Amino acid sequence: MVIFHPTKFGFSGINSLVVVRFILILQMEHFTTKRHFFPFYILLVLMLMLMGGFGIYVILDFYGKWGTPDFVVGDYLLLFLGGFMLMFAIFFLIMYFRNAPIIRLHQDRIAFGKESYDLKEVAALEMTGKFPFGWGISLPEEGACLTFKDGTKKYIFDIMYANGPELKVLLEKKIHNTSEPKAARIRDFNTLRMEDRKLFKGNLFLNFRASILWLIIGIFLWHLVIVPPNHNDVFIFLAVLGIIWFPILAFSTHYFGLTNEYFFVHNHYLYWKKHVYTISSIAEVVFESPGKGPYRLRLITRDYQTKIYAASTLKTKTWLKLKKALEQMGVQVRNEAFPEG
Repeated sequence: MVIFHPTKFGFSGINSLVVVRFILILQMEHFTTKRHFFPFYILLVLMLMLMGGFGIYVILDFYGKWGTPDFVVGDYLLLFLGGFMLMFAIFFLIMYFRNAPIIRLHQDRIAFGKESYDLKEVAALEMTGKFPFGWGISLPEEGACLTFKDGTKKYIFDIMYANGPELKVLLEKKIHNTSEPKAARIRDFNTLRMEDRKLFKGNLFLNFRASILWLIIGIFLWHLVIVPPNHNDVFIFLAVLGIIWFPILAFSTHYFGLTNEYFFVHNHYLYWKKHVYTISSIAEVVFESPGKGPYRLRLITRDYQTKIYAASTLKTKTWLKLKKALEQMGVQVRNEAFPEG
């Protein structure tokens, strides 16, 4: 980082303070987003390797058979399938970058890649919500939406940017003239009084995902005590399977607590993993259902930091009780996981 020294350029005293303040203002008024390393780059590389690698493999298999006695007319399907996978990989690459352009926020303008817009032309600013990922992808993603007076909509997807919350705070400050919110999480968990805390949790032993871990442990103990195998392959396989499954299970078994002032997050397995938020710092809570995965809670603070907690042990009626309790305390809850009727 380059450090600017005003005195080296002939400025001193009050003049140097003015220059430093001017530089700080410039830094604040020119904000540039950074793409998230894992959700953007790592996921993008993995998907390209999967789709592109499969397409290349199928095409090479086709050319390996072509011109040989084993070649049949139906093998042209291999060429078609491989070409389709390569085209889809290119489409995915273009779509991914198109949905995550570098965003630059200036004094009175915002630029999405090469497209620039005047902030005065923003007709509506939605800071949270699910928005279409575009290019025929039906799955919506959490983010923000800027609607301009000419009807143009521009999206800021949370998963794509490492400094997305900071951008949202600056946008809200510029467009709605709001003050910057304080940090949300309280880290000194043990000093809080929790006598009146109400818990929202399920039965860990009656959970399907947890039963898989108990089954693995049971088979391991069965072979260890009752029927020892002739080789260690069974022990190694079960141990590796258990080691892989435990963190997957652990990070999906959160449960929640609520008092008049605080919202608590616990974990059945990782008992030391505890988070607590003041109710006043929560902007919105979202119940989500990601495909075949367990229901999860997305907590959005007033400074637009987001944390996701999967809770596979909670039944629907428990989720509804949590929703009612949060709404009674003035917290906005968006249920996208299940019908309430």
